[in-house]
Amino acid sequence: MIMEKPKAAAENASALLNVRAILFDWDGTLADTIELILYTFEETFRVLGIPPRGRDDILSQVGRPLVEQARDIDPARAGEIFSTYQRLYEKNHPRLAREFPGIREALKTLKERGYLMALVTSKRADGARHDLRHFGYEGFFEAVVTADDTLRHKPHPEPALEALRRLGSSPGEATFIGDSPFDVRCAHDAGMTAGAVEWGPFPREALEAEGPDFWVREPSCLPELFPGPAGAV
Repeated sequence: MIMEKPKAAAENASALLNVRAILFDWDGTLADTIELILYTFEETFRVLGIPPRGRDDILSQVGRPLVEQARDIDPARAGEIFSTYQRLYEKNHPRLAREFPGIREALKTLKERGYLMALVTSKRADGARHDLRHFGYEGFFEAVVTADDTLRHKPHPEPALEALRRLGSSPGEATFIGDSPFDVRCAHDAGMTAGAVEWGPFPREALEAEGPDFWVREPSCLPELFPGPAGAV
């Protein structure tokens, strides 16, 4: 059975006209940190003498909180895995973390057009703030929701709903844009539309299985999709 291809962004343009709040994922969506994440996990396994895992296996878990991934790898050594990963991530961040071309300009334009924007990430608060400072993105977001802010995490809708609460917005006037199936499911379960970016590490089939409402081909498409909140002056 061939799965129906999700509608293209242009076919859902009318639904996006009601959007006043835009939620974004971080890793793989706004920041090119995937090589950093993969390398850090590989180094963590090497340093701790843990049998290595394939990159596809590691990638399939991107978007889940690190503490949960550490428990899945080895419950008895979860604390050691977590702290070693954090240390190696910070050490290699300046060398491997990169900015996606066009993201800064797109966020600036959306901000100037009057959209409320929030970052919804499975990172811990200190890691998220560190990344935002590194790229100079702090001023774009009215709210930042991290793994420290909710009891349940993506794909559960709680992080997205917490972001809306902080923005003073509602699901009917919001959308969530990310690169992973966890982001799309989180958005839909929170009652909002979901956009999938095409520059992330997840295979398109994995995203299609969650049925995103629209696709974002490249960062420069964001201002095209969001010309300004309805009724904004």
